[in-house]
Amino acid sequence: MFCKTIWNGIYILPYGDIRLCSIGNNSDASLDMNTARDENGVAMNILTHSIKEIVNSKKHLEVRKLNIDDPTAWSQHCSCCENREMVTKNNVLHPNSSRRLYLKQVIKSNDIVTESNCTEKASADGNIDWYPSSLDIRFGNLCNQKCVMCSPIYSKLWYDEYTEYYKTNLFGSGTNNKKISLVKNNNGQWQQPKEMEWYEDPRWWPKFKEMMPYLRHIYVTGGEPMIVPSHDTMLDILIENDLAKNIVLEYDTNLTVINTKLFHRWKHFNKVLIRVSMDAIKEKYNLIRFGGNWEKFVDNIEKLKTYEEESEGRIKIQAITSCFQISTALNIVESEEWCNTMKLPFHIRFLDGPDKHATMSLPISAKEELIDFYSNHNTEKSKLIVNYLSEHLYSTRGSVDEIHSFINFMDFLDNSRSTNWRETLSDIHTFLERHK
Repeated sequence: MFCKTIWNGIYILPYGDIRLCSIGNNSDASLDMNTARDENGVAMNILTHSIKEIVNSKKHLEVRKLNIDDPTAWSQHCSCCENREMVTKNNVLHPNSSRRLYLKQVIKSNDIVTESNCTEKASADGNIDWYPSSLDIRFGNLCNQKCVMCSPIYSKLWYDEYTEYYKTNLFGSGTNNKKISLVKNNNGQWQQPKEMEWYEDPRWWPKFKEMMPYLRHIYVTGGEPMIVPSHDTMLDILIENDLAKNIVLEYDTNLTVINTKLFHRWKHFNKVLIRVSMDAIKEKYNLIRFGGNWEKFVDNIEKLKTYEEESEGRIKIQAITSCFQISTALNIVESEEWCNTMKLPFHIRFLDGPDKHATMSLPISAKEELIDFYSNHNTEKSKLIVNYLSEHLYSTRGSVDEIHSFINFMDFLDNSRSTNWRETLSDIHTFLERHK
């Protein structure tokens, strides 16, 4: 299946390594999903490999060659989009369409290669000789929230709790599968691993400037992109070089930080599409997205609505997003209803991991109860959830003890954060007790 990410894109992990795409999530270890490698099997990193080398990694060549040899076949790397298209019936305009179909709509102009000409533009083995038109980037793990389902890879605020709970100072996969190490300084504070600050390396900006004339789409998430100074630097460079007008900016953000300086930068770009992470509402939001404040979140939504109106829709709230996971398994309806009252589009994602947070890890009886629950709610997202759970009713993730792992983990977080998940998420706690 043709995908613009594979042919026209580059994806940079929070520690600078390169991955095939942002949502590839097949857990088969043999697929080595998190790492694009060169011909010698060395993990590619934005600081150590050239742009042309990166877009021709072994993984990129493998999937492109499949596109050429069998245009209707799905790669094993692409199970996330395959599942998404299955539950949305291949509807390109569906608000929960796959990333593959979504990018077809977003990246329309000045494409170097398209589905119709990819065979003639590339060599027989899938090798290409052009710069990416789409950049998918994460400026490290600087974040001001520590969501219950997150990890040190995406938020440095997780360092204390992660090391205490898992009894290790190693996390992630790191370059060439070498885990990233956490070390404290003489004052007892965590030192930020150099891997997580790759964008501060002097080798980065020349590479960005090398490819920026060809860029038509930049997707930024984190961490939290709006609090990283290098994010602002990137926008300023594009504006100063009169390239911003060519580019669609796309964000996933917790929207804790939004200001007029950022708004004035955005006005230079072709379009700015913003997805805002919410997961739940009110006190449930405060617990799941710990560090966030519901009242402040709502205020910033209103501010962003004002920006949308003043920009005549060029700056757009594309969706409010929630992850369908164990902690939100019974709360998607109320989130959807809140978005409807605010006249905001609502989008859900199916969390695939960690296993203890994934609904895929639930026993069949729990999935069946959820199917019954959402079958009684005639909303768009309820139908999507029913399709998803029905397709994966007998699929498993992790071990049979994942419910116990979730409960133990949430109890640990309560002790650390002075929260009370059993009370705040009382419906989830009762639900899990029935099935554990």
